[in-house]
Amino acid sequence: MKIGVFLPPNIPESFRVCVENLSERLPDFGCELVFSDQSAELSRTDLVWDPRAGGGHPPHDSVLHLGKPLVVTLHGVAPLAIPKLYTKGLRNRLSLFFSNTKKRKAWRHRHQDCARIVTVSNFSRSSIVECLGIPEDKIEVVYNGVNQSVFSREGPCFERLEGGRPYFLHISNDEQRKNVDRILSAYAQLDPNSRWPLILKLSSRRSCTIPGVIMLKQRLSDEEIASLYRGSGAFVFPSLYEGFGLPIVEAMATGCPVITSNGNACAEVAGSAAELVNPLSVQELRAAMIEVMDQHGSSDLPSKGVVRAAQFNWHAAASDYARIFREVLGRQSSV
Repeated sequence: MKIGVFLPPNIPESFRVCVENLSERLPDFGCELVFSDQSAELSRTDLVWDPRAGGGHPPHDSVLHLGKPLVVTLHGVAPLAIPKLYTKGLRNRLSLFFSNTKKRKAWRHRHQDCARIVTVSNFSRSSIVECLGIPEDKIEVVYNGVNQSVFSREGPCFERLEGGRPYFLHISNDEQRKNVDRILSAYAQLDPNSRWPLILKLSSRRSCTIPGVIMLKQRLSDEEIASLYRGSGAFVFPSLYEGFGLPIVEAMATGCPVITSNGNACAEVAGSAAELVNPLSVQELRAAMIEVMDQHGSSDLPSKGVVRAAQFNWHAAASDYARIFREVLGRQSSV
């Protein structure tokens, strides 16, 4: 099968991780991949895959009229599902309202042009059905995986802290839905004489004066992020909305205990291998942080997390995508 992968120059980091890991493994399942954002090149393939639809955005115009079957990966619909977290001020609210209205209108027509829509969790599929009205039977769930060669218990640990002290860790882009303000509120309520440090790796300009909070501003490689997870006493990720939540799986794969949300895709991905809290409750988050500190070294969360993370496999995800491509093309498996 010759698969045209619609890939413009700049795509979000989380989508890039998905595309790169799947593309590395899809040839094992009989897929010849052609990466391009040019219609002429994509039109010479058997099927076109648009892997970078997120935020409720419809497939790009350039892939809709190629006369080829189209498979779209729609990672999530956060701006449609939680618009209040994406706007500040009347002008921004109006702008998002019109943007969301345009997305809904576009999908009413364009979902019929998609042979299949793939998303990354059952929660995300439910959100897509609710927010965009796409028939559920047209949407297939394929979980993301984790790169076990990088994110594993084996490897160096972050050694910035004196005496090898454990620390709380949070990594995100600092969007409002990532809930960093509540993480800081909960941390500030911990006993300053006994609490672990809190390392924040954010792709924002946020600053913090709370004693014990360490801000990491530099860009880190996957290997450096894995070392942060390994040295951490707990990864704190109480997001208000996630379509999947890849950092949860990455942290668990390294044996790092996880505190995350009891709803949205966070709970679906974490299962029973994490401390689940109401992300709106600072007190629940504070209590979970205290519990993790009290149980440090005796908790079964690290071993549970490693087992859970092993269920999210890029090889299995690539196999599912190849199956979907074959089904759309009406071909039998040759792998």
